[in-house]
Amino acid sequence: MRYILLIILLGFSLNGISQETKFFNADGFFSIGTQSNRTASIALFDVDKDGDLDVLVANGRHWAEQNYLYYNDGKGGFKVAQPIGRFLDASYAIKSADFNGDGFMDIAVANDNVENKLYFGSANNSFTEEASFGSISPSRNLEIADIDNDGDLDIILSNRKAKNEISLNDGQGNFENKITYGNQSDQTIQTKLVDINKDGFLDLITAERKSRNRIYLNDGKLNFSEIAFGSEEDETRSIDVADFDNDGFQDIITGNLGSENVIYFGNKEMAFTRHFKFEEKRMTASIKVADLNKDGFLDIVEGNSEERNFVFLGKDNGEFEEIGLREDVRDDTYHIEIGDLNNDGLPDIVEANSGTWNLYYRTQKK
Repeated sequence: MRYILLIILLGFSLNGISQETKFFNADGFFSIGTQSNRTASIALFDVDKDGDLDVLVANGRHWAEQNYLYYNDGKGGFKVAQPIGRFLDASYAIKSADFNGDGFMDIAVANDNVENKLYFGSANNSFTEEASFGSISPSRNLEIADIDNDGDLDIILSNRKAKNEISLNDGQGNFENKITYGNQSDQTIQTKLVDINKDGFLDLITAERKSRNRIYLNDGKLNFSEIAFGSEEDETRSIDVADFDNDGFQDIITGNLGSENVIYFGNKEMAFTRHFKFEEKRMTASIKVADLNKDGFLDIVEGNSEERNFVFLGKDNGEFEEIGLREDVRDDTYHIEIGDLNNDGLPDIVEANSGTWNLYYRTQKK
């Protein structure tokens, strides 16, 4: 697989035949509110179950700020919102699922050195009933999955300078049982859950700040064997997983702060030594893989810290076309999320920006 920087689209098709893909922000009109919080991440879920994606916003990071739920009007408009939680928290991540099986979506929040919070949904979406989960740690991210295969959803916490945690659901939305993975000294920023070795059990792939990234292979009984990959010199802030070379094995892409982003190619030996390094050093805090223009080829979205954000459109020859998002914007993007906000069939790009508006870009094909 080769990487060749072609050109930045300037409003026309490259060959006059293929459809042009654009990412339209309308000069900031497409935003998730107009507040300038220290937003750490955004998640897209149909919280009210009306058929469109709503937006959950985690604010604060190290400081106490309010988290919010923005309701989608079905057309990608977010003119109704509500605060989540009675207190301001130092939040890094927020996601939604029905943890207690009552038919209503609940909200889980990962916080920095204060209690992680679980807000239970109800018929009126008040989210007044709450509980805590996990330990009080410098949590940086959370994932939701049935990792123990018992039919309910568990919570996986990524902690910086503390052991990572798996909070196991008892089926009623209680998370008293927990196990840990990793070491006390690890600086885990994100954990991705995927069956990387195709044995039927979810494995854990971690992004580490000051050491090599890791794969924790699950034996089906929540015992994990560890594989390290990547360079200990990279400060990896984000990872995603996809089969870039179409060989049937999942590959791992890392978003690195201050060095080149890298794709590590998987194989049956689980070595991840063959890799492809991007040409430019970027301050990448978040990286996402999706087929944005629905052409059958994987695209990459790069969310950068105080730099322009970029999309790499995949081509049929294995190359990418680099498209810069708004040239006039150099926001501190902490997180990128992908989802079809306006229900036009094309996934859109959402930026979680610290200290300024959270923008989103509508994907358009012409």
